[in-house]
Amino acid sequence: MRSLPREPERRSAIGSFMKMAKAIRKQAQTAERVASTTADAFVANQMRSLAHAFRSQAEILKKKEKKKKKPSRPG
Repeated sequence: MRSLPREPERRSAIGSFMKMAKAIRKQAQTAERVASTTADAFVANQMRSLAHAFRSQAEILKKKEKKKKKPSRPG
C-alpha cells in the first residue's frame, strides 16, 4: 500500500481551522440571536454563555492556525 505525502494534508488541515472557526462564529451569532428573542431569562443566559464559549473556541482555532503558518526558524 502506497502512502500519500503529508504536506498537502497539513495545508488542508490549516485551512480547515479557519473554516471551523468561521462555522463556530456563525453558531455564536445564532446563540446570541436566540438569547435576544427568548422570553425565558434562564435560557437567554445559557445561550449567551454558549455564544461566549463559541467565540473563545474560534479564537483558539485562529491562534492555532497562525502558529502553524508561522515558519519555524532553524536553530
